[in-house]
Amino acid sequence: MKPIIIIGAGLSGLACAVTLSRAGKRVLLLEKRELVGGRVYTQQTPSGFLVDEGFQVLLSSYPELSHVVALKELKLKPFNSGALIFNGQSLELLANPFRHPLRSLETLKFSSASLRDKALVVKLMARVLFKRPQDRIGSPTTLEYLTDFGFSQRFIDDFWKPFLRGVYLDPTLSLGSGFFEFLMNCFAWGEVTLPAGGMNALPQAIAKQLPPDSVRLNVSVKTWEPHQVILENGETIQASAVVCAFDPKLQEKKREAFFRKAHTFYFTSPAISSLGWERWLILVPAHLGFSISHLALISSVAPGYSKHGEPLLSVTVVGEKHCSASEVIQEVEKLAGKELGLNSVATTEVPYALPIIETELQGYENQDGIWLCGDRFASPSINGALRSGRLVAEAILLVTFS
Repeated sequence: MKPIIIIGAGLSGLACAVTLSRAGKRVLLLEKRELVGGRVYTQQTPSGFLVDEGFQVLLSSYPELSHVVALKELKLKPFNSGALIFNGQSLELLANPFRHPLRSLETLKFSSASLRDKALVVKLMARVLFKRPQDRIGSPTTLEYLTDFGFSQRFIDDFWKPFLRGVYLDPTLSLGSGFFEFLMNCFAWGEVTLPAGGMNALPQAIAKQLPPDSVRLNVSVKTWEPHQVILENGETIQASAVVCAFDPKLQEKKREAFFRKAHTFYFTSPAISSLGWERWLILVPAHLGFSISHLALISSVAPGYSKHGEPLLSVTVVGEKHCSASEVIQEVEKLAGKELGLNSVATTEVPYALPIIETELQGYENQDGIWLCGDRFASPSINGALRSGRLVAEAILLVTFS
């Protein structure tokens, strides 16, 4: 039996391969990098730190995870539920009172939220809590949804915008509110986590389920047709179907218009441990004029990211703005209120971090006999990438083998 060839071993390609393999189909996954995962990539620095390709987290309640992996394999380490939010002078806590009841008094003092805003948060969570999670874009925009729901402009500017900017990589919150409700459902039922061994542990765990010799790494594809793939080395492979787990029509020079960008800086210093940031996500509202969007003390959440027990701080800048490490350090120290003696560990630039999606999509496409999948055909998230891979596999089984 000719294999179904999948080009690209990112999350979509892996989900597609696993779904087809479980259905008894022979698959061949081709990946140009040295390991699977695509943008979900982790490297180890010479000093022993684990550094993800940009700040990434895994929502434990993403419904697609159950189709591809047993979560216990990942040894997930949770963030605290809530955030520390910079108000221009100090950090204020907005914690989930159900997860952190002992911090409820601090949360009630959060200055940017009126009593009405706090009541509306409870109302919103009650609305999404028992909805069946549907990873859809929907309309109106998230910003319109929050405004219509009744939240004050101050609370939107000081909490919702910085919080969702870290999720969407979009300060305008133009993504559809259907996806927002889906995310809120996931936040309500699950935890924001990091795998103990880095984010690449997720694609590695998926790949382990595939038969031996079904994944080829360090392989570049030259051309492809509906039933044939030609590699750069001249090798020709016949296929029963071909899946591109990327969009071949997005040329490099035009690709930036379809994706949102992010830079993440990683630092270490003994002084970080004394700040009390612990396992909280730290948010910086855009109207304060800072370049940085959000911070996290990664080593407090997942100690395995630091081989020698040293603190590891990630700092993310969203969008087009380019900052030097020294500029970012100045902003972090202003936020901390003191000098920290930060040393740079690594910097990751992710020009294609998340796709820009403006309309509802079916999860995959077939263009001239070539199957296409990826998060840009579903939703800008890990769940969207996995869902797209599963859906295209199910379509192939229906169309090609029924």
